[in-house]
Amino acid sequence: MVMSLDGFVTSLDGTHEWMFEWFGDDSGEWNRRALDEAGVHAMGRRSYEIMGPYWAASEGPIATAMNEKPKAVFSRTLKKAEWGPAEIFGGDLAADIAALKGRGEEGTVLVHGGPDFAKSLTRLGLVDEYQLTTVPIAIGAGRSPFAGLEAHLKLDVVKEERFRSGALAQILVPRLRTVD
Repeated sequence: MVMSLDGFVTSLDGTHEWMFEWFGDDSGEWNRRALDEAGVHAMGRRSYEIMGPYWAASEGPIATAMNEKPKAVFSRTLKKAEWGPAEIFGGDLAADIAALKGRGEEGTVLVHGGPDFAKSLTRLGLVDEYQLTTVPIAIGAGRSPFAGLEAHLKLDVVKEERFRSGALAQILVPRLRTVD
């Protein structure tokens, strides 16, 4: 997930074009490695509907990974998933994620999506690892995947890489949640 310096992943209107100027070959390689390690891509309906047409019409190694890897779409309203291979999950989010993780498929469950889906996963304690790229821009207001948490979420940095653009990618794992 790409985040502004002040903690937002989209502007208030849901746009995120401000992040693209910070992408380069080195950050693209970081993202490609994450995609290669994924066994399945998980996302909510909105992300699926936005990403599907874009990646289906794109070419290159990232597009190949996005198009060919299985997708798990979490939605109670989506009836058909045309950008495949894809499976729709519409039940209990925690149970569905546990079932997905328990399938024994090679690779990670890599989550794509916006702040609401990320927030739902975080609140349920379903995130094993956060892959966050912070870009050096403050947008002043927007939507955060961490807004409104009922308890502090402490994270340990297990890996980081700074890109030529000034963006900083980090892999973080959650500690126990506390109220301090």
